[in-house]
Amino acid sequence: MQEIYYKISEISEILGVEQYTLRYLENSLGLKIKRNERGDRLYSESDLETLKLVLQLKNKGLNTTAIKMALENIEETEEKALSPLENKGQGMMEVVTMAKKIVEQNQTLLEQNRKLEQRMEKLEQKIDKRNLERERKIDEFLELWKTEQARGKSWLSRILSK
Repeated sequence: MQEIYYKISEISEILGVEQYTLRYLENSLGLKIKRNERGDRLYSESDLETLKLVLQLKNKGLNTTAIKMALENIEETEEKALSPLENKGQGMMEVVTMAKKIVEQNQTLLEQNRKLEQRMEKLEQKIDKRNLERERKIDEFLELWKTEQARGKSWLSRILSK
């Protein structure tokens, strides 16, 4: 039976993503996509399934590095599972467990990132408050200085004469 291949435009339409996204995923994840003699990408059913998995993981919040690690673990598990038949179910469970761990770690990182952003925002507000207070003091000082200049005797000369 002959394997069916899809062009990038067809895969883009099937998955509902832009073609540049597919090219980005191929490059960043190191996917091996077959090409014809002109260099056009030819996606197999297996490539389509891999891309569906990648997009699902991306929608769950995983970054490309985590997805690449998950794909490498899947490949290793599949290689191990191909040799002894009794390990097939166990290998798939390992992949699912690993994917869950990666999702949990990613969620933890996202939560830590959110907390850091909140802390940075509070620090920025503190800095803004201090800057406003400094500006207020400088304005107050300048007003005092202008008032003293208008009277004829400067505040510096008063301090030096005391």
